Amino acid sequence: LNLQIAAQNGTAPVGPLRQLCADEVNEEYGNVTMVMDFREGGGGSHGLHKICDLLDQHGIPYVVRELKISDYVFFVRNKLAPIIIERKTVDDVANSLADGRWERQKRNMRKAQLVLGGKDRKCQMCYLIEGDTNKRIVHGGNVGRASWNQSSEDVENAINELPRLGFSVIRSKSHMGSVVLLAQVARDVSWKAENGSIDAELTYPEFLEKMKHVPEKEGDPPTEARHQFPAAPVVDDSSTTNQAASTIPLASSTATGSPPSNDFPSHDEDETNPIPDQASEDLKKLSLAKLKTRCKDRDEKLSGAKKDLIARLLKPRKPELLILRSKSGQYVPKVPSCNAALLVALLLNHRSGTDGLAKENIMLFAEETGISKEPIGGNGGWYDGWAGMKDMTHGDPALVYLGKGKKYSLTTQPSGKAGVNVAQALHILAHRENLCKCGNYVAT
Repeated sequence: LNLQIAAQNGTAPVGPLRQLCADEVNEEYGNVTMVMDFREGGGGSHGLHKICDLLDQHGIPYVVRELKISDYVFFVRNKLAPIIIERKTVDDVANSLADGRWERQKRNMRKAQLVLGGKDRKCQMCYLIEGDTNKRIVHGGNVGRASWNQSSEDVENAINELPRLGFSVIRSKSHMGSVVLLAQVARDVSWKAENGSIDAELTYPEFLEKMKHVPEKEGDPPTEARHQFPAAPVVDDSSTTNQAASTIPLASSTATGSPPSNDFPSHDEDETNPIPDQASEDLKKLSLAKLKTRCKDRDEKLSGAKKDLIARLLKPRKPELLILRSKSGQYVPKVPSCNAALLVALLLNHRSGTDGLAKENIMLFAEETGISKEPIGGNGGWYDGWAGMKDMTHGDPALVYLGKGKKYSLTTQPSGKAGVNVAQALHILAHRENLCKCGNYVAT
């Protein structure tokens, strides 16, 4: 009978290819849903479901549909928010430059900007660039494939030109890093919608209908300065933005319901800790051998020229716990490194007295810290940032405790030497290097 009724009603509308599998959504996302194009990551037979798995782990409200413009859009209830994101790996950029899609996609996004943002172009167009160009060079010096004939300079020049053409750019190391940034954008859209500072007026069918009537000239590059070099929707994990991100006081932003503000000076700007000129002059008088002896006492690298050794000695001394562990032959994660990011992620996200965290959650939190040198999720090979966890669950004392249900937490004993103490020391180092993006002010 049900089949007969369905046949009489005609063909049912096609549902989403995939969506968040959860009965409840974290309140920080409000009424915002992210829609991802079904061709993302190469489609269902390639990386689409890997990205969806990461979105599930992060709890981002999402659905997978066919999008005509860009890879990601955001809905406030059923209305389209004025922000469109195109995600591209550096390989994708090279391929798009080679086959001409690069220019076509930019034109279409600029036309969509007019529809969603009006004549003032109040719609953010953003490219999310994933990966390191220098690590994707193949035989012949080209990126991705030799047949695309795109050098690393060609790819980086194309990316660097985007702001002048009206696009903001955020960068990530991997799929995992991209999901972290997309989650930040979704939360930002939710905050703006709640505070009435974002105009979401069109349904998707209405948007597509308006796109049909946009003149081709509206896809031309902007000529007015106000439409060039736009701000990115969120802070990414590139070296140019870590310094600002590392000093944002998270507690004040969440408590007041206002966007974060940079209230604290970065370590480099702290006028209370100027580089002592006299100390530098005194160190220059020492022999290379004596400088190495002092570096060894502080657990600093011994390689390099005399000026390199002096620069290390002028930095604040490492936390004594890390120096003592190194001298006694115990394992000490480097900063930056994946292992340091994993420990700090546990420090920041696991509450004492509760069950530990699962591997998938720890890896996402670790990617968020910005402390890893390489992508936590790996570069597509067998290795990923989790490989070092085995080193940290062994030793005397171990830094990480593996509990029931494969849940991980920092060890707390012996007091002053446990995993939680090492993680705190690494957290301080990460802030000194302007790497950590946790948002908390840490006295260094």
